[in-house]
Amino acid sequence: MKKRIFAFLTIFTLLYCQSNAQDNAVNDVKSTIQSYIDAGDTNDVVKLKPHLHNDFRVVLYDNKKSNTSILDKSTYVSFIETKKFGGYKRTANYEDFQFIEKNMATVKVTLTSPGKPTLKNFYSLVKVNNKWLVIQDYVILIP
Repeated sequence: MKKRIFAFLTIFTLLYCQSNAQDNAVNDVKSTIQSYIDAGDTNDVVKLKPHLHNDFRVVLYDNKKSNTSILDKSTYVSFIETKKFGGYKRTANYEDFQFIEKNMATVKVTLTSPGKPTLKNFYSLVKVNNKWLVIQDYVILIP
């Protein structure tokens, strides 16, 4: 009987720790994405840059034009700085988190703001030196 109780407690503890680690990872990734979004909303490149991987890029698909544009990190940062992008508050609806092992994640987020197009974003993140960084922002403009 003691062996069964011990086995049950061991399994319960392992499952609890795994679930807790997953919750922490979701919170950490969500925090990184929210900081990235907020920095864009306020055109604050100083706050934006620490959340971007060196190989960051934006892949933008415009449904109206059936066109894809790819922006590298420096172009995107300059668009935020010159207010070509961003500058208004958006509400984020986090819809799906997928983790690939412990160091990669993808997150589906819908961004809305009154009077602006809805954005469906698929963020790719990597964990470098124990910090989550956005490496790709795949955006679809929804008219």
